[in-house]
Amino acid sequence: MSTTIRVSEETRDRLASLATTTGRPMTRVLDDAVEALERKVFFDRFNRRYQELREDSAAWSEIEQERRVEEGALGDTSE
Repeated sequence: MSTTIRVSEETRDRLASLATTTGRPMTRVLDDAVEALERKVFFDRFNRRYQELREDSAAWSEIEQERRVEEGALGDTSE
């Protein structure tokens, strides 16, 4: 299914240029751009939250403790 959206002429021209360069339809270029932005937003939020945890010494201490427990649970099976 598809729909029509309005974009500026500049954006349309940029999409067309990218489509020509990549040999893919403009709709696919736009789909990929949205997916890339979603990933960027996700990881920006993830990294921001991770930094907040690092700045909270009590929360970070809990995470470090969990990691130590998990390391012991994994065990080394390479022998």
